[in-house]
Amino acid sequence: MPEEEENLPWTIHSRRVYKGRLVNVRLDNVVVDDGPARVREVVEHPGAVLLLALDDVDNVFLVRQYRHPVGRHLYELPAGTIDDGEEPAVCAERELREETGFRPRRLEPLGGFFLSPGYSNEYIHLFLATGLEESPLEAAEEEHLTALRVPLAEALRMIERREIEDAKSIAGLLLLAQRRAVS
Repeated sequence: MPEEEENLPWTIHSRRVYKGRLVNVRLDNVVVDDGPARVREVVEHPGAVLLLALDDVDNVFLVRQYRHPVGRHLYELPAGTIDDGEEPAVCAERELREETGFRPRRLEPLGGFFLSPGYSNEYIHLFLATGLEESPLEAAEEEHLTALRVPLAEALRMIERREIEDAKSIAGLLLLAQRRAVS
C-alpha cells in the first residue's frame, strides 16, 4: 500500500516555452516545504493508447516502425496518440485499424501507466483487443510501418533477445504474460 503523500511540491509559477503539434513544454517553479524554488521541465502530452491485439491462435500484432529520435526501426505494439476530445477506447480501435487493418470485436481496458513521469505527464491506456476482423483504415501519411503477427511466446523471447526495446511494448507484453500466468 502506498504511503500517504507528504511534502508535495507546489507550483509558484508556470510558463509554456514551446507549443508543438504533438507536445508542449512548460517550465514550472516549484517549492517543497520551505526550501528554495526549483525549476522543473515538463513535457505535456495528450495521452496515448497501447494495444495487445491477439488473434484466435494467440498471435500478437507488432508493428515495425522507423523512429527518428533513435535513428532506427523498432518493433512495438500498435499504439497512438489520443486526439483532442477523443475517448481512449475510440482511439484504440482507430489506431488498431490504421496500423494492422483489423478491428476488435472485444476491447478490454487493462489499466495504464505513465510513460516517463520524471519529465512528462504522458499517460498510456492499455487495451486487450480480441475477436479481430479485417477492417482497414488508411494510416497517417507520416507513418511508415509494417504490421506482423508473432506468437505471444515468441514476442516475449524477442524482449529477452533485445529485439523489442520499446518500453511501453515491453510493459504491455509482460503485463499480458503475467495476467495469463495467474489466470
